Amino acid sequence: MRNRVAALAAMSALALALSASPALAGSPAEHFRSIPAAGLAFACGPTTLTTTSGTMDIVTRTDTSTSGNWIQTGTVTLHHVLAVDSDSNEYDVTGTEHWGFSYNAQTGIVIANVDGYDISQGITTFKFQFVGKGGGLAGSFALVQHISPNGNYIEFWPGSCTFA
Repeated sequence: MRNRVAALAAMSALALALSASPALAGSPAEHFRSIPAAGLAFACGPTTLTTTSGTMDIVTRTDTSTSGNWIQTGTVTLHHVLAVDSDSNEYDVTGTEHWGFSYNAQTGIVIANVDGYDISQGITTFKFQFVGKGGGLAGSFALVQHISPNGNYIEFWPGSCTFA
């Protein structure tokens, strides 16, 4: 269970680190543009792709209610991201990550703490596609993670993390 919570936290740590501070709670969406995407790694079975260039944009929305409840949603979008595999084959990487986290002050349940934010429940979805430089889909990475206030963790792979 702790490993699953750690995985959820680690996969969204960047997003939370870039999120609006509590002082900005209730503010409009925060935009973080043109963040370098080089150095990301995608492991799909025996194939690992490492990004070499491109950028990502992150948009977050954070809000706190008068009763102390907290919620954050966000999206990461990739732009002109290139990756290589161990055989130096190049791929265009497209796709997005979406997440939503919340904290319920009335129950006080905390299933994770990431960058100082207590989280009562959360969901993260990833959908990235790897297109070969010669054209055509070479592989994809799709993942949905959900953790409930009772600590139940679900990981769902809708599709494959494979390379043709």
